[in-house]
This record gives sequence, structure tokens and C-alpha cells, in this order.
Amino acid sequence: MSVLLSSNVPHISRADFDNEAVEFLEAYYPEALVRPIAVPILHVARHCMGLRVVEKRLTEDFSILGQMCFTSGLAEIYDKDDDSYRMVKARYGTMIIDPDTIEKRNEGCKNNTIAHEAFHWHKHRDYHIAVSVVDTTKAVHIRSSYEESDESNKANWTDEDWMEWQAKGIAPRILMPPEPFNIMVKEFIGEYSTNSVAQRKWSSLHAWVVYRLANFFKVSKQSAEIRLNETGYRLE
Repeated sequence: MSVLLSSNVPHISRADFDNEAVEFLEAYYPEALVRPIAVPILHVARHCMGLRVVEKRLTEDFSILGQMCFTSGLAEIYDKDDDSYRMVKARYGTMIIDPDTIEKRNEGCKNNTIAHEAFHWHKHRDYHIAVSVVDTTKAVHIRSSYEESDESNKANWTDEDWMEWQAKGIAPRILMPPEPFNIMVKEFIGEYSTNSVAQRKWSSLHAWVVYRLANFFKVSKQSAEIRLNETGYRLE
């Protein structure tokens, strides 16, 4: 259960992240909670949430992977052909994803970015619509970078910092919800013990399980490993 800060940013503790991911899936794709599957997050965003997902380069240096537009108006993109920034029209409910995400990172990174932006729409829409009266010509949006949040400086975080921290922590859990994730970890542990090929190819049980989780849930190996560690598994 989340409560609102005085600024109207939802207050969500790290202990609530799994519950928030489950609530998201209950609302938009409950099938992912019934049995372990790779969440088709692009389908969820477009067809279950009604969002418009477009691919546009957002920055020259690839520092921004995605953007969620909460109101209609103008949004800035980077034009690779002209090597310049320009304003384009974006309508309410438009998610902009950098088309080079897969090439520069991987498919899992793109899926995580979509989940990240989708959670912003799900949880932070009201906040941004409330502040849209400041400039009605620009699309009110939030931009998502690949950089990790600096948690040592939480006392000085802005509203946007808190919302980014929430989305970064919850997006991987949307793609790897608690119970299905645990089921697959146990399955892959058992699989390794009887698979001599896997034992020869992979240096450890840990590496094998991370590899299998990433492939199964369509996430990056880094994301799968972080999730594995967060859930308390310590594999040799």
C-alpha cells in the first residue's frame, strides 16, 4: 500500500516494490501471475494500457533510453540525420523509446525500458498532469536514463528523482514477478544438476541460472542476476 507525499508523489518503500509489480500485472496482464511466462511488455503497453509506443532517438549520446508523455504538446528528439535536436508533436499517452536500445544494449534492456515507462504512466500520471498547467505548449514528460540512482543523496532528491528510483526498482519485478520468478529459479537449479552439458559449459550453477533466467524472461543477464541476489538466492 502506497501513500502520497505532500508533493503528490506516491511514497513507495523498497519493501513495497514486489507488491507494486504484482498490482501492475493484476491490472494489465494477470496471465503473468498465473504461470511463469515472459511478459510481452510491448503488447501490454500498447494493447492493455492503450499507450502509443513510438521509436525516436532522444539524445545524441544515448543517455536517455525512454520518455513517457503525460500530456499532448511538443517533445524534443534528436535527429541523427541532421545531427540536431528538434521539437515534434506528441500526444497524451505517448511512450518514446530509443530505436537503438537493442543495438547499444540488448533486447532485455529495451523490455525493461518499456516496463519502466509503463510504470510511470500507471503510477505517476496524476502527478504530471497536475503540473501541466505551467506550460501547456510542451508535453509534460519524464525521461529515463540508464544511470543508477545515487541513494547516498536521498535527502536532496527531487520529485523526479524519487519517481525514477521507483520505476527503476519496480520495472524488473514487472518482468520477473515474485512467484513465477521463484518457480523458474528452482526449475533451473534442478535442471543444472542433471545436465552434464550445462555443467561443462557453465563455470557455476549461478552463471547457468542467470543465463536461463535472462533467456526465459527476456531480460538482460545483469537484471536477472540483480533479481536473483535480491530474492536471497546464494548459488555457487
